[in-house]
Amino acid sequence: MITQTHADGIVTLTIDNASKANALTAAMLEELVTAFEAASAEESVRGVLLTSAGGGFSAGMDTAQFEHSSAVRAAATIAQLGRVCEAVKDCEAPVAVALTGYCVGGALEIAAAADFRVGGRSSWYSMPEVRIGIPSVLDAVNLHRVMGWTKASELILTGNRFSADDMDRCGFLNALVEDAETEERALGYLRDTMASDRAVIAQQKRLFRTWKNAFEREALADSQKEFALAFARRNG
Repeated sequence: MITQTHADGIVTLTIDNASKANALTAAMLEELVTAFEAASAEESVRGVLLTSAGGGFSAGMDTAQFEHSSAVRAAATIAQLGRVCEAVKDCEAPVAVALTGYCVGGALEIAAAADFRVGGRSSWYSMPEVRIGIPSVLDAVNLHRVMGWTKASELILTGNRFSADDMDRCGFLNALVEDAETEERALGYLRDTMASDRAVIAQQKRLFRTWKNAFEREALADSQKEFALAFARRNG
């Protein structure tokens, strides 16, 4: 489930499925879309913090959603994750993510879509999709923008774990702090944006998307097609 709290103009969304490594179910993805869209529409909301309960941020998509060989079902499922990433980027309030423990697959893509990323020293990161026979898609498209082509290619093609230090050095993280300090540092970034008018922050976020949009939208659409094709091959 996704829990919500509201305080001082900031909405905190907590991924709370700790018994299953905070894996993201279809229902949780829908909750996230709804929450980000609501935060965007509510002018009193000045920022959104995405965090987690338990020992890690999220192991990514609940793999039970992919225990089939249907390209149509796969495309629909991954499109739902895409809606979460789009809701994060389209949110008129800035979004910060506090990362501790594991941040894997689709969860890493959601983090990449955010405006600010704060990692705890215990955190580690992985895009293991190629090891299970599917490509990394959606906001993996944008990883080269936040960490450079060289490290993004290594992360995606090897499926290896990257440490918090690795992700900090390549620029994925805005800050690397002790685990207990991740939320407060992330909140600090959101509070800093409150010195500006909300409408200006929303305008700036829209401009960011305009600056990269022509390539991004084509690449996102193509990535979903390739993802579906990976499932089609299972039927071949």
